[in-house]
Amino acid sequence: MKRAFLWKYVPPAGPVLSLLLIGLVVLSALLYYRAVRIQRYLEPALALSQPRNEFVSSISQNFQQEFGALQVKGLRVRTSSILVDRSILFSPDGALKPSSKIITTKLSRLFLSLLSDARTKSHISIVLLSFHYPTDRPKHATIAARTQAQQMVGLLQDSLYEAEPELEQKFKSYFAETVHPELRRGEREVIELRIMPSELLRIEVLHKMTKYAR
Repeated sequence: MKRAFLWKYVPPAGPVLSLLLIGLVVLSALLYYRAVRIQRYLEPALALSQPRNEFVSSISQNFQQEFGALQVKGLRVRTSSILVDRSILFSPDGALKPSSKIITTKLSRLFLSLLSDARTKSHISIVLLSFHYPTDRPKHATIAARTQAQQMVGLLQDSLYEAEPELEQKFKSYFAETVHPELRRGEREVIELRIMPSELLRIEVLHKMTKYAR
């Protein structure tokens, strides 16, 4: 008797199902609308990053081909830069270690591969060999550190050319050396081989963005 009384307040199945279907349709429309809005923001972002990501991926792939997928102690790739700890290339007096030839040979092959690829080459403006020397020392010590830093990046560049003569013959204009007075005492001394992107890479980004600016 009590159960029959309660059933009097249960709405008919038809209207309930109709309301449920209407709710699902409204929810689907809302989700679709939000997905479209998200896509409108994601597409330009992906278009903006794609050329740069492809460029960085090419560097990373060539690095792995030469040095393998396992991490090499004192050597790492970061975005479009290769960082090499000074200690694995140079002795304390600034001379190249005999063991450095293995590293410089692989680096030479890496850059030769990148610059021999027409697509990648068009995206490279310059390969900057850079070293930071400390300035928190007496003047004479700072001058000596700067001179040694200049000698080391020069030795490294010569070593790259020696390992792969074709690199110097065909692509010497793509390499430059620089030293910076930024290293503080106690910081790790690192030589950076920075691959600077060309204007063409930026032009490709702008070209991909044109359809979103209309």
